[in-house]
Amino acid sequence: MAFRLGRSRTEDRMPREGYRAAGLIERPRGLKGEIKVLPLTDFPQRFDPGARVFIAGASRTVKSSNWQKGRVYLYIDGIADRESAESLRGELIEIPDAERPSDGAPFWYLDEIEGLQVIGADGITLGTVREVLQTGANDVYVVGRGERRDLLVPALADVVRGIDLDAGTMTVDLPDGLLPEDEPLD
Repeated sequence: MAFRLGRSRTEDRMPREGYRAAGLIERPRGLKGEIKVLPLTDFPQRFDPGARVFIAGASRTVKSSNWQKGRVYLYIDGIADRESAESLRGELIEIPDAERPSDGAPFWYLDEIEGLQVIGADGITLGTVREVLQTGANDVYVVGRGERRDLLVPALADVVRGIDLDAGTMTVDLPDGLLPEDEPLD
């Protein structure tokens, strides 16, 4: 049974299986079907004119976009009046997983990082990534270690030596002092 995402609590808004959220429709603007969107993507080209997006399971095309104060205002094909735009309030704008942008450089999405098993350079399992903190300078991986204190691993090339999504692992070379010396690794 499908449920309507509109007007639901924020934590209940989840993209459909096989899709990722690119934006959240906040409200209509004006009388001609323009919508105000909170972007949830690091790829602003997702909202360029001609881009294909999915809203409430329907494929739509962006007709025009205008960025203002961290929001993007969109005209979408098939949405021509305020009433139609209002009916989309609270809906997610989704993109298929297969259409995730990539420039060929090593890049992972947050949901791909969370849940990876973290292994030290010596082969000892340190724990599992349970959260990614976005600090501005660089991301920090919160590694859950069961009953022990969480380990904070900076997402830096000198520390994160490899990620294997197929194996579900992240290999790290921790700098001295990051792991308390009196705490055993195993």
